[in-house]
Amino acid sequence: MLGYFQKQLRENPVLESFPYWVAGLLVGSIAILYSEFFDLAIKTCRWFLSEHPYWLFLLSPLFFILGRWLVEKYAPAAGGTGVPQVIRALGLESPQQNSEIEDILSLRVASIVILSSIFCLLGAGALGREGPMVHIGACIFYVVGKKFGKIWPVVEHRSWIMAGAAAGIAAAFNAPLAGVVFVLEELAHQHFHRFKTAVLTAAIIGGVVSQWLSGRFLFLGYPKLGVVPLSSIPWAFGLGILAGLVSVPFLLMGSSKVRTWFSVYFHSRIQIAAVMGILVAAIAVFLNPGSIGGGVSTIQTLLFEPDYRADWSLIAARFLATSLSHLSGCSGGFLAPSLALGAAIGSWFSEVTDYSNHNLLVLVGMSAFLSAVVRAPFTAWVIVMEMTDRRSAVFPLMVASIVSYGTSRFLQQRMGYREQ
Repeated sequence: MLGYFQKQLRENPVLESFPYWVAGLLVGSIAILYSEFFDLAIKTCRWFLSEHPYWLFLLSPLFFILGRWLVEKYAPAAGGTGVPQVIRALGLESPQQNSEIEDILSLRVASIVILSSIFCLLGAGALGREGPMVHIGACIFYVVGKKFGKIWPVVEHRSWIMAGAAAGIAAAFNAPLAGVVFVLEELAHQHFHRFKTAVLTAAIIGGVVSQWLSGRFLFLGYPKLGVVPLSSIPWAFGLGILAGLVSVPFLLMGSSKVRTWFSVYFHSRIQIAAVMGILVAAIAVFLNPGSIGGGVSTIQTLLFEPDYRADWSLIAARFLATSLSHLSGCSGGFLAPSLALGAAIGSWFSEVTDYSNHNLLVLVGMSAFLSAVVRAPFTAWVIVMEMTDRRSAVFPLMVASIVSYGTSRFLQQRMGYREQ
């Protein structure tokens, strides 16, 4: 039987892509299920906030502890945003370091990522599912690659990891092009030419399956922009500087120095999770309920409810809740929360400057802040453009992304902040 399959592969090279099709189908399907549970967790938490707000002071630390305990007990690599783990796996060599790779990329790790992030959401956390989908996609592709490796031609493990990351982003955002750009800019700028076919195939399949199953073509819909003149460029430039400034303390809050300080000050990691849960609950109850969740609903409200504008409380709530949720040690990503915080900054900037095109500055703020946080300007504006289909805004998006990235990098270098 093995000889037959190998003969078919020699005669039909196109079949070499079959394992990527299988893995892409799995990632797209899991992304939809994950999204449904993610949204259900947010709705459940908001129900408690609406009906029994003070229960959150009990439930939030409880769920944060559960999310952190799952990571500590069963899969330490499942904690955090997911992207650093994938980058670490890419830096390991196979077969010499296979055991270390499998500690980062396995079905058990993927399962704990999902469960821990759901618990975080039930506890009023403010982390997203997009970063975890990068990790989950890499796990699934790596496992599928190992299974098929027994009969298929040997493929370097980095091919599976990068393809899985691309499929994860594409499925999470319903944006195949964003998946390709993310891998090219964030993960594989040195290796992409060797694995470009696998990455392209995986991103397309992951995105198409996600769109087919979910029935949603655009992640955020079609916000009204009207005419986007070149005179909007100076506003995009100014908003890019502002987003870059805000990104620096946001990144510092998630840095290893801050995490080390918390670990020294508190007696245990579980204690840190409990305290973070109480603080996040207080933010939702007393500051702004818009802090709950990954932030997609916040973005949609800003774009599609004409009378709604962000104020300082929404910006502060999104900033603090996301930072504290990350410090809790639960699984969860920064991509959607960064977009939401950027949208709030853009909305507020539109109000204080009295700029007429509010929705444009919301989109520009999203692109600018995401660019500064993930250090990937191209990925930022491609994601925003592909999620909204607003190609007319491409120049302001690009300008803001580059300016924000440059501002953030300049300030970090001046402060001696080197963490990647």
